[in-house]
Amino acid sequence: MPEDNPIIRKFEPGDISEILEIERQAFPKTAYSRKLLLHYAAHFPETFVVMETGKGVVGYIIFDKSGHIHSTAVKVAHRRRGFGTMLFRHAFNYVGRKVWLEVRSRNIGAIEFYKGMGMSVSGRVPSYYGNDDALVMVLRHELERTVTRNSKENRNKLNR
Repeated sequence: MPEDNPIIRKFEPGDISEILEIERQAFPKTAYSRKLLLHYAAHFPETFVVMETGKGVVGYIIFDKSGHIHSTAVKVAHRRRGFGTMLFRHAFNYVGRKVWLEVRSRNIGAIEFYKGMGMSVSGRVPSYYGNDDALVMVLRHELERTVTRNSKENRNKLNR
């Protein structure tokens, strides 16, 4: 499968090694364990999905049916190609009303990405990450046009 034709599919147990590698790249100090990822797979079998290209699994997103995004990441070598946006859109479209997540208050890159998707900060949880606060970011259905517009703009930038 070529990289320009990625698919989003449900997580399968055989994906675990690739997901663990993505975790180590994206969250070197706080990567999820195999046990926790398998726990998510058992509890969210419909909404733990991966993005696969000809190069294997390049990203994933775990969310629940209420719209809470528990985790998402894309391999470092595959970032800025629209994969994160596609995963985010998948979750938003699946849930259909709102999605929300927690992000480290010092993770400027992630915050900017989520703002680019149309999310806004709705709260702060002190010391959520121990030495860092979490920002709670939300995207409601009425903002879907922003997500669509930004997704198209990002794709256009990638194709230049």
